[in-house]
Amino acid sequence: MSHRWSTRLTSSSLAVSAFSSARLVFLLLYCLIASPTFAMANPTEQSSSSSNGGRGLLGSSLIFFTLITPVLFGLAVYHHDYILDTIFPLPDIKTALPYGDADWSAPGSKPAKADDAVVPWKLQVSNKDLEDLKDRLRNTRYGTAMSGQNFVYGFPADQLKKVVDYWLNKYDWKKQEALINQYDHFKTNIEGLNIHFVRVQPAKSTDPKRNVRVTPIILLHGWPGSFFELYKLIPLLTTPQQISGNDYAAFEVIIPSLPGYGFSDAAQKTGLNPPHIARIFNKLMTRLKLDKYFVHGGDWGSAVGRSLAIMYPDCVLGVDLTLYGMAVPPGPSFIKNILYLTMPRFLFNVSEPHKLLPTNFFSLLRESGYMHIQATKPDTVGAALLDSPAGLAAYILEKFSTWTNVDNINKPDGALSEYFSLDDLLTNVMVYWVSGSIITSQRLYKETWSTGGLSDGFPVLVPSVLSDFRHEFAGNNAPDEFVRPYFKDLITISKHNSGGHFPAMERPADLAEDIWALAKNVLSRE
Repeated sequence: MSHRWSTRLTSSSLAVSAFSSARLVFLLLYCLIASPTFAMANPTEQSSSSSNGGRGLLGSSLIFFTLITPVLFGLAVYHHDYILDTIFPLPDIKTALPYGDADWSAPGSKPAKADDAVVPWKLQVSNKDLEDLKDRLRNTRYGTAMSGQNFVYGFPADQLKKVVDYWLNKYDWKKQEALINQYDHFKTNIEGLNIHFVRVQPAKSTDPKRNVRVTPIILLHGWPGSFFELYKLIPLLTTPQQISGNDYAAFEVIIPSLPGYGFSDAAQKTGLNPPHIARIFNKLMTRLKLDKYFVHGGDWGSAVGRSLAIMYPDCVLGVDLTLYGMAVPPGPSFIKNILYLTMPRFLFNVSEPHKLLPTNFFSLLRESGYMHIQATKPDTVGAALLDSPAGLAAYILEKFSTWTNVDNINKPDGALSEYFSLDDLLTNVMVYWVSGSIITSQRLYKETWSTGGLSDGFPVLVPSVLSDFRHEFAGNNAPDEFVRPYFKDLITISKHNSGGHFPAMERPADLAEDIWALAKNVLSRE
């Protein structure tokens, strides 16, 4: 029996045990009611005393039910996870998740010849495209900022003018292009899509006493990030660290662009959601002969990374996620929120009430408009963003402001300069601009919510570290008590007192420390 199903069986058995206990209590109640002690000792007195006996029996029953019902209810609340497992049973994983092959090229197109070639690739933006960009920036039409409101209304026009001025007059794309090209880039065709990725191997150790074990890791970005968002992690992961004695470890880093993002092809058919992308990326790692690997993911990368860990536990050595609340399915999550609102704290409590839905309801309502648009009509807003570089920058950089810390809406420049360099921010925007991928990147929201949403309820069985940055966007990460049942080999939930949604850019050293904690734990088990 697999670990997953033995775990489920244990939970179900406990749930059955709880219900069996309840049935036993009621059986005892029945026996108590039927017992001769409830009848008169003298049979001749039974007839004359039937009325009083009936009232006594009813009173005893009411007293018993009054005493036992709160106990049973309390047990049900206290052990609610076992009951939820029974209410929301998991389907067969082999039929619920997409293990089969697919082809995402345009319908009716001639199937591409099977080709496993991995082709070197280099980013080169033509001068013509750069001049077109500058012309569009010079011709930007600006609105008027609402006085004294900073980022409350979104990205204000006065701040956008400063960004565009820097972009036109100080930003050096050729320098940033060289920065991107410092590492090796490749493309390979998987399921009809040319997948772009960066591959970085650690330098060979010059110390003969060191035994350096190189282990692959795939780093996964989200929206509105890109492969470039993860660049600061590369030197932190490829530099060897000591495991024990003369045993050291270093990572071989693989950073793909999600399909439809940056320089990876977009699907020409509907349905490409995180589990499908996980299958594509597992094929990528297999093609590179990296059969066992670690996974890190943020934002959509967390969804894909979690799917990799669930679908391919024999390949994934361990996983680190920054956006892990999606592991809790909507049904159980809703019930747990209701229990917190209605139950006494001694029966149901959480250590982090600031993460609960009721606490964040209005913040979520205010900040999730983009998601509703992109999950329903992504191409409409995408048409405007594809045509205007200034509009694209405003749309993306506003997320880097608010999702880093929601209080940034009250700061004049959205506090962007406090957390990031404008060069880094604009280079991430440029990935979207020069690739023309903003529309196709946004379609991932529609493809996901059109096919059932983010959480399938399956637990992650591989070793896991959850990176919890204090200012992660409200509602993205659930309280620890909600999450733990869905990670069966949880090493730690690493708490960071600062940091938001983009830690790979904002706090790369802290994030790398979590990834190393995962690797050292796993490698030390061998």
